[in-house]
Amino acid sequence: MKFNVTNAYCMLEGTGIVKMYMISGLPFTFDDEGFDPEDPEVIISAQNNPIFTMEDLYRWSSYLIMEECHPIVFNMEEVIQNYHDVPD
Repeated sequence: MKFNVTNAYCMLEGTGIVKMYMISGLPFTFDDEGFDPEDPEVIISAQNNPIFTMEDLYRWSSYLIMEECHPIVFNMEEVIQNYHDVPD
């Protein structure tokens, strides 16, 4: 079974709208640059997705590291179907 990395615009408390990256639905990192946070489509998308905190990210990242499934920390090129979508 191969994993998929997805991304979505979400609200991150204390930061605003971010592009959240997830593996199997679990968030592991985000970008707060490279998009227009005032674009109406981005705003609507973020409003329709979960609101995260830095504590959420820490908790999920810690879990993924513990399971050796964090795509930035571990080489998962062989098990992620769309590895090219993993941010640097």
